[in-house]
Amino acid sequence: MFKTLIVYSSKYGTTREVARTIALITGPAKFCSVDEFKDDYKDFEFIVIGTPIYQEKLDPTIVKFIEENRNWLNKKPVSVFCTCLDKNGGLSKLNELQDTYGKDFLSLKTIGGRLILDVLDEDDHAAIKTFLDTVKLPFEDMDFYNPREVVNYSLKLKSIKEDLIVPIDIDQLKGAVDEFLNSHNTCTLATCNADKVRSTPIEYNYYDGNLYLLSEGGEKFANLILNDNVSVSIYNDYSGMNNLAGMQITGKAFMVAEYSEEYNKILNLKGLNVDVIKSLPVNMNMIKIMINKIEFLNSNFKMEGAEAKQILYY
Repeated sequence: MFKTLIVYSSKYGTTREVARTIALITGPAKFCSVDEFKDDYKDFEFIVIGTPIYQEKLDPTIVKFIEENRNWLNKKPVSVFCTCLDKNGGLSKLNELQDTYGKDFLSLKTIGGRLILDVLDEDDHAAIKTFLDTVKLPFEDMDFYNPREVVNYSLKLKSIKEDLIVPIDIDQLKGAVDEFLNSHNTCTLATCNADKVRSTPIEYNYYDGNLYLLSEGGEKFANLILNDNVSVSIYNDYSGMNNLAGMQITGKAFMVAEYSEEYNKILNLKGLNVDVIKSLPVNMNMIKIMINKIEFLNSNFKMEGAEAKQILYY
C-alpha cells in the first residue's frame, strides 16, 4: 500500500484544513501535526509538509522538523506547501527552505491563507498590525483561501504519487486488465453535468480496447449530450483485504450510429440479431466508451512484488 503522510503546523487552522484535504484526495494517507508525529510514520512512501507563514517567516517548528529528520526524509519523495497572504513572498521562502535542505522537493506550492483578526492572540495581533502598517496595508480581515485551488493541488499530488508507484510489466498489466474486463459483463456508469449526477448499473462488452453499452435511453443521456466525460466502475464482491479486485475507468463516451458497421459488429458480439433489434418498438442506443485511464486494484499484483494498485493509460 503506497501511503502519503502529510505533516503540518497550524496555529489558526488553515494549514490543517489544507492537510486534511490532501489526505482525503491522495489516500491512503495520514495527516498529523508536528507534535503528533510518530516514528512509525517514517515508513510512509510519499511525504508532504505544510507550513503557514507568519510575519514573513516559515513556522519554525516545521523548519526544525525538517532539520531533525533530514536523514530519513532524504530517502523519500517530498513535496512542500505553505499558506500565506503574499504568494510571491511565500514561494521565495519555500525556495530558501529548499536551498537550505539541500535537495530538490518534488513540488513547491503557495496557497492563499486567511487573516481573521478576531482569532489572533495578543502577540500576533500586535505583530500583524505593525507589519501591515509597515507595508501600508489596511488592518482588516483578509481571506485568500480558495477550496478549488486546494483540491487542484491535491489532485496534482495524487498524480505525482501515482508516478511513484512501482509498476508491474506493462504487458502483464495489459493482460490482467483484458482478462478482468472480459470476465465481467456489468458495470456502473457515472455521468454528470453541472449539478446533475447519474449512476447507472448496465451491461457492457469489451472489444478492441473500448467498452460498448446498449440502452433504451434514460436520464444518463441528458448528461452525456452535454458532457462526454464518464467514469466506470467494475469490481468483484468484497471477500477480504487480501482478495481485492476492482477498477475505476475514465474515458469519453460517443454514440455509435445505428446499424453502422461498428453497431452491427457489437450486436453480433452480444449474440443479438440485427433484424430483431430493428423490429423492436423502441430505439436501442449504443454508447462507446473510449478508455483513457484504468486504475486497477488487484491483490494479486502484490505477489509480483508491486503495488496492489496499478494504473494503465490508453
